[in-house]
Amino acid sequence: MMQADRRREWIKSRRKQRNLARTARLRRQFMRYLTLCGLLCLGGSMMIKLPWSVDDTETQLTVRGNYVTSRQQIAAKVEDSLGKPLFRVDPRALETSIQKLPSVKHAFVRRYAFPKPHMLVEVLEEFPWATYVPEPGKLPEAVISQSGRVIPIKDFPGIMRPPLRLYGPAALKMKAADVTQWASWCNYISQQTKMPVESINLIHPHDVIVENVEMKLKLGTPDTSLTRRLGRLTSVVTAVDPMKTKLEYIDLGLDNNIPLKLAKIDPVKEAQKKAAEEAERKKAAAIAAAAAQSAQVAAPQDTASETTNEQLAGREQPQL
Repeated sequence: MMQADRRREWIKSRRKQRNLARTARLRRQFMRYLTLCGLLCLGGSMMIKLPWSVDDTETQLTVRGNYVTSRQQIAAKVEDSLGKPLFRVDPRALETSIQKLPSVKHAFVRRYAFPKPHMLVEVLEEFPWATYVPEPGKLPEAVISQSGRVIPIKDFPGIMRPPLRLYGPAALKMKAADVTQWASWCNYISQQTKMPVESINLIHPHDVIVENVEMKLKLGTPDTSLTRRLGRLTSVVTAVDPMKTKLEYIDLGLDNNIPLKLAKIDPVKEAQKKAAEEAERKKAAAIAAAAAQSAQVAAPQDTASETTNEQLAGREQPQL
């Protein structure tokens, strides 16, 4: 009987220990659950209630890499995100909006909540390739970038204007492949003529004209055969070198031959040119004669002054 009572007591104590352990475990789990809920509520209230938003683009917006694009133009693209919590602002949408500016090639937007809410915008701008002019004799209106974008000068007055002029229609559109192709053709022409290309006239798409300092080239249609047609320019440049002053243009639009057009000589203009050259020659001769005469007049004066100095030196010597 003693052993049975002792075993019964031992079983009761074991059951009581298990109940106490289960109660303590449930209490700990409940406290952990309450702590987690409290932290979630606190974090949510902090995200919603605290002022984690950009409200002023003057003090809370930093722009880097904008050499041509003004800060106001970039700030105007960010104004739609003012007052929104930073975690609700989509940086990809802002980057797409900023890249719609003609002078911006790539944009990168970063959001920061600490130490104070602000936004950082870094831009990579387009590189100009040519200056767009509607017609010869008019003022430039835009700049063509390497990606083919047309950047208006009135909106971006600080942009660099390349020396290469591009004439074309008002609705001119170019792609990066077109710019690369024309750049290679211009480089090919410069290597053969030893002079850089100054202008490309695309007003008539089937009669493209390229000009440099001393030569005018009619390229015809800029198709796949243009590179082959430009390869014949080396043999022509040497032949037309003596007649550069009378040459009007070289036609490279044909596959079989290369026509040359000589400019008509106007007798009146030629006489005026000769008269101007003769007047310049006479003027130069008169200036040279006057300079020689002044030199001859100055020479005797120098001789007389030297004689006077010698006489004075002789007077000053003591008599022995």
